[in-house]
Amino acid sequence: MTRYAPTAARLLLVAGAALTGAGGVSGLRTAGYAPAEAAKRLDTLRVRLVGHSAGNAGAAGILGAVIPGYLSSRGLPPVQGQVTVTDTGLVFHSVDGSSSRFPLVGPMRETTGRARRASTVSLAYIDDSNGRPAYVFRLDAGVFETEVPGPLLDVASRPVWLDSVGPSEWVVERPLAASADAATLRNMVRTLERSPYADSLYSLFGRPRAATGLVGKLGRAAGRLGEYIRRRDSLALDPERMTGVTQLRHTVAHELGHRWQSVAPDQLATLWAGVAPIRDARRYGYGNSSEHQAEAIAFAVNFLQTTAPGRGPPAASLGLLDHYELLVPGTRTMVRYLALQPVYRNHPLRKLLTTGLAG
Repeated sequence: MTRYAPTAARLLLVAGAALTGAGGVSGLRTAGYAPAEAAKRLDTLRVRLVGHSAGNAGAAGILGAVIPGYLSSRGLPPVQGQVTVTDTGLVFHSVDGSSSRFPLVGPMRETTGRARRASTVSLAYIDDSNGRPAYVFRLDAGVFETEVPGPLLDVASRPVWLDSVGPSEWVVERPLAASADAATLRNMVRTLERSPYADSLYSLFGRPRAATGLVGKLGRAAGRLGEYIRRRDSLALDPERMTGVTQLRHTVAHELGHRWQSVAPDQLATLWAGVAPIRDARRYGYGNSSEHQAEAIAFAVNFLQTTAPGRGPPAASLGLLDHYELLVPGTRTMVRYLALQPVYRNHPLRKLLTTGLAG
């Protein structure tokens, strides 16, 4: 049995219970999903680049460098690809062909009596939970994780040559529904409600009694992209402030995760035993077990959906799960349990995830 095999005792305790069973937690309140930016001002994490002198490679040895790794943008699950360092910014190319750009430096600022440009790259922490060091860097509204940081360590150590690099324009992402009226937004929500993706989620977590609505004024003021309203058993979404369909789907999975918490608290408590806390103070769910659980559930759904086509060897897919787990501990536990459910009976990784044996 490999390390991807489930903890048998824990799964057997919960496998027979329906995710949509009766039960509840008196007074359960959830804050609702919000993007990771909302927690930035609370972050006091500082990581020293031990043994790494600033700018030791020089600009010539860094510009043009390519670093493989995984990008988690706006709190979403990580995507495999590579970052290229250029004099106008960092360019991430994913394995699926998409690309994103991040500024290398910000505007000129006065610090310690001299004008300097602020680096937009910083080392958040180093994680060795997978048995090898993984370096997690902050890039604008996301993090980039790599085992071979190379030149990114030089950039993060704030070399002097960054002062000569001109600031590039910050990329402004277009919202999913820019300046849309309420009728258009409701139609977008209705379309999602009737989609095959939503059907797969309902088969896992049950269909809320009430129709999905739009986040109200209080929720919008709190920066929430979605809410689960327990007293009405309904979801509320705010597609106008989302950056794409991926974020919309992630929000729905997260909020239906809160529904699972509401109807089957004992089941989730059994599954959750021993799960480590989120390490990154800026990641949504840090210091909040309810939100952490909902994020792990959403990450698990994303992993199972992403790997459902069965492209590539199983080992590569299971390796991807390591990177999900690194950012949001508990994802692997949720993946193993959800893989037992009927909707994933034909998933190419089901047997390996639930028994440790190849199909």
